Amino acid sequence: MQTTTATLPVAFQKGLEAYRKELTRVIYQAGSSMAPVLNAKALTDPDAKEKLLLRVFPRPSFNSLYTGDIVALQSPLSAQQQVLVRRLAAVEGEEMVSDDPDLESWSLPENHCWVLSETATFKPDAPTDIDSRTFGPLPIENIIGRVIYQATSVTEHGPTSNTPEAMADDAAVLDAELDLESFCNHTSTKDSQTS
Repeated sequence: MQTTTATLPVAFQKGLEAYRKELTRVIYQAGSSMAPVLNAKALTDPDAKEKLLLRVFPRPSFNSLYTGDIVALQSPLSAQQQVLVRRLAAVEGEEMVSDDPDLESWSLPENHCWVLSETATFKPDAPTDIDSRTFGPLPIENIIGRVIYQATSVTEHGPTSNTPEAMADDAAVLDAELDLESFCNHTSTKDSQTS
């Protein structure tokens, strides 16, 4: 009985810590890898950035992520914890078919997904255009969260267009965590920059 009683305060403390954690964080999208969906100004201004509100998923799963969502992820190619923003194009078990008739179709392995940039001028050798066409299936644990709000300025902002399921899931998070005035005027150097 004593071991159960002794671990109860520890479990309660961990639960309280999890409850107090913020559900979101701010990141910045630089470059045109997701244009025109995100940071459309980067198509004409290479220095343009767009502020993004990210719903953080400490334990990402396909119960909370949907094909078509825009997600932030840790690049599997970078030792410096580079954050990328890409569209979730396919999830575990989905069949992958190539345009190349010499390649056979295959299914994404368990706990993996396929992410793509939005740029129409994809160049696999360009460091800013990397996605699953460069690094292959992405382990789901590399996903940090889903982009739920975006702002270019105090007058140009709005919810990110994700799947209807995701937008419904994120509505309460936006209501609870988005302080629009603070978000549109926020300029912390602690925030992550992505490509």
